[in-house]
Amino acid sequence: MVHWSSFFFFLLIPFLFSCNRQPNPPLKTTFYHWQTTLAPDTTARALLAKYDCDRLYVKAFDVAWNAGQPEPTALIRLEDTAGLPALVPVVFITNEVMSEQPADRLKELADDVVGLVEELLPQGFGELQLDCDWTARTQVQYFAFLTALRERLGTGRELTCTVRLHQYRAPRTQGIPPVGRATLMAYNVGDLNRWETENSIIDTNILKTYLSGAEPYPLHLDLAVAVYDWAAVYRRDNLSYLINEPDLAELKDTSRFRALSNDDLRYEIIQSTYFDGIYLYEGDLLRREVASPDLMEAQAALLRRYVAAFPGQRLMVYRVGSRLWN
Repeated sequence: MVHWSSFFFFLLIPFLFSCNRQPNPPLKTTFYHWQTTLAPDTTARALLAKYDCDRLYVKAFDVAWNAGQPEPTALIRLEDTAGLPALVPVVFITNEVMSEQPADRLKELADDVVGLVEELLPQGFGELQLDCDWTARTQVQYFAFLTALRERLGTGRELTCTVRLHQYRAPRTQGIPPVGRATLMAYNVGDLNRWETENSIIDTNILKTYLSGAEPYPLHLDLAVAVYDWAAVYRRDNLSYLINEPDLAELKDTSRFRALSNDDLRYEIIQSTYFDGIYLYEGDLLRREVASPDLMEAQAALLRRYVAAFPGQRLMVYRVGSRLWN
């Protein structure tokens, strides 16, 4: 016989669990700006206002290895910053720099990087973000560089960095960067080099293989997703070019381009021609890849199934300025 007290206890269990299961705190949306000129148009400004962005992450410059030394390239120009939220500079540094820069000159490199950022953003900044696809071979060098940057920034300015999926999946071999907070880059996950790839920007199956079963990452992670489009051009089975925001009107010219799919994403060049300033040969293949705004929330929801939430966690969207927002 079932006692009424036991019956009510079992009825109460789901209620107790539902009370203890706290909803994830909301994400704070912000954006990456990756163009060399900062002069947001009305669409970009409306987007920042819509999401009540308290900051905008702007690529300040790249650092590449050139002629035996690190060299800054693609320096940002601030043309119209009126009314924008606080700017957070991002510096992209190639893994080659980390591989080639002598260890005894990392502090000098850190001084140079921070000094140039301060020159380019004279209004000041409260956070600096480093973007580098480090490897197990370069992690010691890169982490030492991050430590030197943190010391150069001093108190009152935060250092953050990006984490790629392969770094997230294998922290024991890839290491944990010496920062208090990082951003998980959850796009550009597919094999761009293969013509057969459907969409290298977004591939939920590949994303799940990296996230599912992974150990909890010992840093607070913001979540970066994509909204942009590009076209990959293949010549003799090899990736030859990437064209950002290809001219869709030109692709409708059936004398030069033959659609290979009903979704207007794959084409064959049937007459050699210039396209967006690049000369394409007859027989080249072109695949458009699109990460639309409609998929942004779904991308975020998938990431939140696997990555620990925390108060103030950000959804970082690459990128403001994409034509897909129009």
